[in-house]
Amino acid sequence: MMNILLLVIYILSTSSGLVLLKLGSSSGAPVAIINNSLKFNLNPLVLGGIFLYATSFILYTFLISKYNLGFIIPVTTALVYILIFVASFLIFKETFTVIKIVAIALIIFGVILLNLNK
Repeated sequence: MMNILLLVIYILSTSSGLVLLKLGSSSGAPVAIINNSLKFNLNPLVLGGIFLYATSFILYTFLISKYNLGFIIPVTTALVYILIFVASFLIFKETFTVIKIVAIALIIFGVILLNLNK
């Protein structure tokens, strides 16, 4: 049960971290090279995104140490893709196309096929 909770936290922190990074970078890239010097454009959204993404990396290293890579990578990647797809539509007003919907359905179908013998 605890590993499932960690899996859910990983998926949510990855997806949320990416959404926050996207929201926070609307005023420009968080890191840029200007006049041969490194410039940081950090704001609360970017910092929150970095924190969540770093948290997800720590959880990911734990999860890959506990699960078979052939299971954990397809499952987590598919679920993160689906959440990002939904967030892109709801938050960023990106468009759903038939091809995108079919692609998401194929991802779900592929994950199911990969795990049929488990």
